[in-house]
Amino acid sequence: MMENFDATNTNYTSDLVNNLLGHISSAEQDQVDHKMKMAAKIHAGLKAKGWKSLDLARELHLKSPSLVSKWLSGTHNFTMDTLVDIQRVLGIRLLDADMTSAQRALNVNVTLPVVPSSLKEAIRDPLHKIAD
Repeated sequence: MMENFDATNTNYTSDLVNNLLGHISSAEQDQVDHKMKMAAKIHAGLKAKGWKSLDLARELHLKSPSLVSKWLSGTHNFTMDTLVDIQRVLGIRLLDADMTSAQRALNVNVTLPVVPSSLKEAIRDPLHKIAD
């Protein structure tokens, strides 16, 4: 009987695998990592809805349900359109293209010398005392 993958909690090591991993560039590893994370997010989205791969294929009107299996393998190079469709159907967030959430406020304090020529005497004199 095959053990449930989700219940498996062991670390597998292999000299062959370690040797192969040693020949992967950091850029390639980064790409693989992101593809695997994307597959894991899609898998979690399916589980959250109680769906199987076939349900997702049906909702996306895919001609080949086996394409979902390829997505879940972590080796697929997604198009932007596909990712947008998947996140819409599953109700999950796969992409973070919202610039407002990624931008942090930049607070800058600037001190400039100002000649208050247009200010009335009552305001200008106290300002000069503070500036001195």
